[in-house]
Amino acid sequence: MANQYSITVSNGADAVLKRCKDNGKKVSQCISAAIETLGFETLMNLVVKQQILEKYWAAEEEQE
Repeated sequence: MANQYSITVSNGADAVLKRCKDNGKKVSQCISAAIETLGFETLMNLVVKQQILEKYWAAEEEQE
């Protein structure tokens, strides 16, 4: 049996998932395929890089 999760996604992720749905794909299948294809190490690497970028962008906005 598949596991179920309730998640909150960013606006950017929402836009991608809406496009998947508009193209006839189930959102859950798209998310599962991405996670399984990328794997744990790559996902963790992406999360850390995104956090670094968000901190950088926030600091840049403060300097403006």
